[in-house]
Amino acid sequence: MIALAEPYSRYLRVLGIDHEPTGLDGLRLLVRRHLIRVPFENVSKLLLFGREGAGRCFTLPEFLDGIEHHDLGGTCYTCNPYLAGLLRTLGYHADLLGADMTNPNVHTCIRVKGGPGLPAGAGFHIDVGFAAPFRDPVPLDSLPYTVTEGTHRYVFDRHKRGIALTFQSGPDPSQSYIAHEPPRKHEDFAEIIRASFRPDAHFLNRLRIARFFEDHSVELLDRTMSIHRNSVTTQTEFASVTDLEHAVRTEFAMPRCPVREAITVLDRHTGRQLFEE
Repeated sequence: MIALAEPYSRYLRVLGIDHEPTGLDGLRLLVRRHLIRVPFENVSKLLLFGREGAGRCFTLPEFLDGIEHHDLGGTCYTCNPYLAGLLRTLGYHADLLGADMTNPNVHTCIRVKGGPGLPAGAGFHIDVGFAAPFRDPVPLDSLPYTVTEGTHRYVFDRHKRGIALTFQSGPDPSQSYIAHEPPRKHEDFAEIIRASFRPDAHFLNRLRIARFFEDHSVELLDRTMSIHRNSVTTQTEFASVTDLEHAVRTEFAMPRCPVREAITVLDRHTGRQLFEE
Protein backbone atom coordinates (compact mmCIF):
# COMPACT_ATOMS: atom_id res chain seq x y z
CA MET A 1 0.00 0.00 0.00
CA ILE A 2 1.10 3.59 -0.66
CA ALA A 3 1.85 5.43 2.59
CA LEU A 4 3.20 8.66 1.09
CA ALA A 5 1.46 11.94 1.80
CA GLU A 6 -0.38 13.76 -0.96
CA PRO A 7 0.37 14.85 -3.61
CA TYR A 8 3.10 12.19 -3.96
CA SER A 9 0.82 9.24 -3.26
CA ARG A 10 -1.40 10.57 -6.06
CA TYR A 11 1.69 10.92 -8.27
CA LEU A 12 2.41 7.20 -7.87
CA ARG A 13 -1.22 6.32 -8.56
CA VAL A 14 -1.15 8.42 -11.74
CA LEU A 15 1.92 6.42 -12.81
CA GLY A 16 0.02 3.20 -12.15
CA ILE A 17 2.23 2.18 -9.21
CA ASP A 18 0.48 0.77 -6.13
CA HIS A 19 3.49 0.48 -3.80
CA GLU A 20 6.53 2.52 -2.79
CA PRO A 21 9.36 1.58 -5.19
CA THR A 22 12.79 0.98 -3.67
CA GLY A 23 16.26 0.07 -4.83
CA LEU A 24 17.46 -0.25 -8.40
CA ASP A 25 14.36 -2.13 -9.56
CA GLY A 26 12.20 0.63 -8.09
CA LEU A 27 14.24 3.33 -9.81
CA ARG A 28 13.94 1.55 -13.14
CA LEU A 29 10.19 1.14 -12.65
CA LEU A 30 9.71 4.83 -11.84
CA VAL A 31 11.67 6.05 -14.85
CA ARG A 32 10.03 3.65 -17.30
CA ARG A 33 6.50 4.28 -16.02
CA HIS A 34 7.05 8.03 -16.08
CA LEU A 35 8.37 8.10 -19.62
CA ILE A 36 5.60 5.85 -20.91
CA ARG A 37 2.72 7.33 -18.91
CA VAL A 38 3.61 11.03 -19.24
CA PRO A 39 3.86 12.44 -22.78
CA PHE A 40 6.31 15.12 -23.76
CA GLU A 41 4.10 17.85 -25.18
CA ASN A 42 3.63 21.60 -25.52
CA VAL A 43 -0.16 21.40 -25.77
CA SER A 44 -0.44 22.28 -22.07
CA LYS A 45 2.02 25.15 -22.58
CA LEU A 46 0.00 26.61 -25.46
CA LEU A 47 -3.24 26.28 -23.50
CA LEU A 48 -1.73 28.04 -20.46
CA PHE A 49 -0.52 30.86 -22.69
CA GLY A 50 -3.96 31.06 -24.28
CA ARG A 51 -5.65 31.33 -20.89
CA GLU A 52 -3.25 33.68 -19.13
CA GLY A 53 -1.36 35.44 -21.91
CA ALA A 54 1.93 34.86 -20.09
CA GLY A 55 4.14 32.07 -18.80
CA ARG A 56 4.89 30.43 -15.48
CA CYS A 57 5.76 27.06 -14.01
CA PHE A 58 2.94 24.55 -13.71
CA THR A 59 2.21 23.55 -10.14
CA LEU A 60 2.45 19.88 -9.22
CA PRO A 61 -1.37 19.54 -8.87
CA GLU A 62 -1.81 21.15 -12.32
CA PHE A 63 0.78 18.76 -13.76
CA LEU A 64 -0.98 15.72 -12.25
CA ASP A 65 -4.41 16.99 -13.34
CA GLY A 66 -3.15 17.23 -16.91
CA ILE A 67 -1.86 13.65 -16.87
CA GLU A 68 -4.86 12.15 -15.11
CA HIS A 69 -7.71 13.97 -16.82
CA HIS A 70 -6.45 15.20 -20.21
CA ASP A 71 -3.72 12.75 -21.30
CA LEU A 72 -1.19 15.56 -21.08
CA GLY A 73 2.32 15.70 -19.65
CA GLY A 74 4.77 18.54 -20.15
CA THR A 75 8.29 19.54 -21.06
CA CYS A 76 11.55 19.27 -19.13
CA TYR A 77 10.48 22.12 -16.83
CA THR A 78 7.76 19.96 -15.28
CA CYS A 79 8.66 16.32 -15.94
CA ASN A 80 12.18 16.28 -14.56
CA PRO A 81 11.75 18.61 -11.54
CA TYR A 82 8.63 16.83 -10.31
CA LEU A 83 10.08 13.36 -10.86
CA ALA A 84 13.18 14.47 -8.92
CA GLY A 85 10.90 15.54 -6.07
CA LEU A 86 9.10 12.19 -6.11
CA LEU A 87 12.42 10.34 -6.07
CA ARG A 88 13.62 12.34 -3.07
CA THR A 89 10.35 11.68 -1.26
CA LEU A 90 10.93 7.97 -1.81
CA GLY A 91 14.42 8.19 -0.29
CA TYR A 92 16.59 8.40 -3.42
CA HIS A 93 19.46 10.90 -3.42
CA ALA A 94 18.25 12.77 -6.50
CA ASP A 95 19.49 16.15 -7.69
CA LEU A 96 17.95 18.37 -10.33
CA LEU A 97 20.64 19.56 -12.74
CA GLY A 98 20.79 22.16 -15.46
CA ALA A 99 21.94 21.33 -18.97
CA ASP A 100 23.42 23.66 -21.56
CA MET A 101 22.10 23.61 -25.10
CA THR A 102 22.30 26.70 -27.32
CA ASN A 103 22.13 28.69 -24.08
CA PRO A 104 23.17 27.75 -20.53
CA ASN A 105 20.76 25.86 -18.28
CA VAL A 106 17.83 25.81 -20.69
CA HIS A 107 17.21 22.12 -20.06
CA THR A 108 16.75 20.10 -16.86
CA CYS A 109 17.71 16.54 -15.99
CA ILE A 110 18.23 14.37 -12.90
CA ARG A 111 21.26 12.83 -11.23
CA VAL A 112 20.67 10.00 -8.75
CA LYS A 113 23.68 9.47 -6.51
CA GLY A 114 22.38 6.77 -4.22
CA GLY A 115 19.60 5.75 -1.93
CA PRO A 116 18.26 2.77 0.03
CA GLY A 117 18.79 -0.45 -1.87
CA LEU A 118 21.08 1.02 -4.52
CA PRO A 119 24.61 -0.36 -4.93
CA ALA A 120 27.26 1.63 -3.07
CA GLY A 121 28.64 4.42 -5.25
CA ALA A 122 25.96 3.96 -7.90
CA GLY A 123 25.20 6.98 -10.05
CA PHE A 124 22.54 7.43 -12.73
CA HIS A 125 21.54 10.05 -15.27
CA ILE A 126 17.78 10.38 -15.81
CA ASP A 127 15.94 12.51 -18.35
CA VAL A 128 12.20 12.05 -18.88
CA GLY A 129 11.80 15.53 -20.41
CA PHE A 130 13.78 15.43 -23.65
CA ALA A 131 11.24 13.83 -26.01
CA ALA A 132 13.63 10.88 -26.29
CA PRO A 133 13.33 7.15 -25.51
CA PHE A 134 15.31 7.13 -22.26
CA ARG A 135 13.18 4.45 -20.62
CA ASP A 136 15.87 3.42 -18.14
CA PRO A 137 18.27 5.24 -15.82
CA VAL A 138 21.63 5.68 -17.54
CA PRO A 139 24.36 4.11 -15.32
CA LEU A 140 27.28 6.50 -15.09
CA ASP A 141 29.76 3.64 -14.71
CA SER A 142 28.74 2.33 -18.16
CA LEU A 143 29.50 5.41 -20.26
CA PRO A 144 29.52 5.74 -23.20
CA TYR A 145 25.90 4.55 -23.20
CA THR A 146 23.87 4.28 -26.40
CA VAL A 147 20.10 4.33 -26.92
CA THR A 148 18.59 3.68 -30.35
CA GLU A 149 15.02 3.97 -31.60
CA GLY A 150 14.07 3.84 -35.26
CA THR A 151 16.75 5.75 -37.14
CA HIS A 152 17.63 7.84 -34.07
CA ARG A 153 20.79 7.22 -32.06
CA TYR A 154 21.59 8.86 -28.72
CA VAL A 155 24.95 8.57 -26.97
CA PHE A 156 25.73 9.67 -23.41
CA ASP A 157 29.39 10.18 -22.55
CA ARG A 158 31.59 12.04 -20.12
CA HIS A 159 32.53 15.63 -20.85
CA LYS A 160 34.94 17.94 -19.05
CA ARG A 161 31.91 19.89 -17.77
CA GLY A 162 29.61 16.93 -17.01
CA ILE A 163 27.65 14.45 -19.12
CA ALA A 164 27.21 15.11 -22.84
CA LEU A 165 24.37 13.81 -24.98
CA THR A 166 24.99 13.41 -28.71
CA PHE A 167 22.18 12.78 -31.19
CA GLN A 168 22.40 11.30 -34.66
CA SER A 169 19.68 10.70 -37.23
CA GLY A 170 21.53 11.44 -40.47
CA PRO A 171 25.18 11.01 -41.41
CA ASP A 172 26.57 13.44 -38.83
CA PRO A 173 26.08 13.46 -35.05
CA SER A 174 25.38 16.68 -33.16
CA GLN A 175 25.68 17.57 -29.50
CA SER A 176 22.28 17.95 -27.84
CA TYR A 177 23.25 19.09 -24.36
CA ILE A 178 25.79 19.00 -21.54
CA ALA A 179 24.34 18.26 -18.10
CA HIS A 180 26.39 19.60 -15.22
CA GLU A 181 26.68 20.36 -11.55
CA PRO A 182 25.83 22.12 -9.26
CA PRO A 183 22.44 20.80 -8.15
CA ARG A 184 19.61 23.28 -8.63
CA LYS A 185 16.13 23.93 -7.31
CA HIS A 186 13.02 24.10 -9.44
CA GLU A 187 12.67 27.80 -8.72
CA ASP A 188 16.15 28.42 -10.13
CA PHE A 189 14.60 27.90 -13.55
CA ALA A 190 11.70 30.35 -13.00
CA GLU A 191 13.12 33.08 -15.23
CA ILE A 192 14.11 30.59 -17.92
CA ILE A 193 10.57 29.16 -17.83
CA ARG A 194 9.06 32.63 -18.20
CA ALA A 195 11.41 33.28 -21.12
CA SER A 196 10.14 30.10 -22.78
CA PHE A 197 6.80 31.91 -23.20
CA ARG A 198 8.24 34.84 -25.14
CA PRO A 199 6.54 35.48 -28.49
CA ASP A 200 9.49 34.01 -30.41
CA ALA A 201 10.03 31.05 -28.06
CA HIS A 202 10.47 27.60 -29.58
CA PHE A 203 7.41 25.93 -28.08
CA LEU A 204 5.05 28.84 -28.75
CA ASN A 205 5.67 28.57 -32.49
CA ARG A 206 5.16 24.89 -33.21
CA LEU A 207 3.12 21.89 -32.10
CA ARG A 208 5.08 19.11 -30.45
CA ILE A 209 4.07 15.78 -28.90
CA ALA A 210 6.20 12.70 -28.21
CA ARG A 211 4.71 9.52 -26.76
CA PHE A 212 6.70 6.47 -25.73
CA PHE A 213 5.56 2.87 -25.51
CA GLU A 214 7.38 -0.31 -24.53
CA ASP A 215 8.52 -1.15 -28.04
CA HIS A 216 8.16 2.03 -30.11
CA SER A 217 7.60 5.75 -29.98
CA VAL A 218 5.48 8.30 -31.85
CA GLU A 219 6.34 11.95 -32.44
CA LEU A 220 4.42 14.92 -33.81
CA LEU A 221 6.03 18.08 -35.13
CA ASP A 222 3.40 20.44 -36.48
CA ARG A 223 1.65 18.34 -39.17
CA THR A 224 4.20 15.52 -39.43
CA MET A 225 3.97 12.29 -37.40
CA SER A 226 6.99 10.00 -37.10
CA ILE A 227 6.75 6.44 -35.78
CA HIS A 228 10.02 4.88 -34.59
CA ARG A 229 9.99 1.11 -34.33
CA ASN A 230 12.99 -1.23 -34.32
CA SER A 231 15.44 0.31 -36.82
CA VAL A 232 12.77 1.94 -38.99
CA THR A 233 11.19 5.40 -38.89
CA THR A 234 8.04 6.09 -40.93
CA GLN A 235 6.44 9.50 -41.46
CA THR A 236 2.91 10.72 -42.17
CA GLU A 237 1.93 14.25 -43.18
CA PHE A 238 -1.58 15.24 -42.09
CA ALA A 239 -3.83 17.18 -44.43
CA SER A 240 -6.38 18.29 -41.83
CA VAL A 241 -6.75 18.92 -38.12
CA THR A 242 -9.36 16.14 -38.07
CA ASP A 243 -6.78 13.65 -39.32
CA LEU A 244 -4.28 14.90 -36.75
CA GLU A 245 -6.84 14.59 -33.93
CA HIS A 246 -7.58 11.01 -34.99
CA ALA A 247 -3.87 10.14 -34.84
CA VAL A 248 -3.53 11.72 -31.40
CA ARG A 249 -6.43 9.56 -30.20
CA THR A 250 -5.15 6.35 -31.79
CA GLU A 251 -1.41 6.31 -32.55
CA PHE A 252 -0.55 8.45 -29.53
CA ALA A 253 -3.26 6.88 -27.30
CA MET A 254 -4.24 10.34 -26.00
CA PRO A 255 -8.02 10.44 -26.61
CA ARG A 256 -8.68 13.31 -24.16
CA CYS A 257 -5.86 15.56 -25.36
CA PRO A 258 -7.27 19.00 -26.33
CA VAL A 259 -4.99 19.31 -29.33
CA ARG A 260 -7.50 21.23 -31.47
CA GLU A 261 -7.73 23.94 -28.80
CA ALA A 262 -3.92 24.14 -28.70
CA ILE A 263 -3.79 24.56 -32.48
CA THR A 264 -6.26 27.45 -32.18
CA VAL A 265 -3.92 29.18 -29.72
CA LEU A 266 -0.92 28.44 -31.93
CA ASP A 267 -2.64 29.86 -35.02
CA ARG A 268 -3.72 32.99 -33.16
CA HIS A 269 -0.25 33.53 -31.72
CA THR A 270 1.73 32.98 -34.93
CA GLY A 271 -0.75 34.67 -37.24
CA ARG A 272 -0.70 31.72 -39.62
CA GLN A 273 -2.79 28.59 -39.83
CA LEU A 274 -1.32 25.14 -39.27
CA PHE A 275 -4.08 23.78 -41.50
CA GLU A 276 -6.01 25.53 -44.24
CA GLU A 277 -9.55 24.27 -43.65
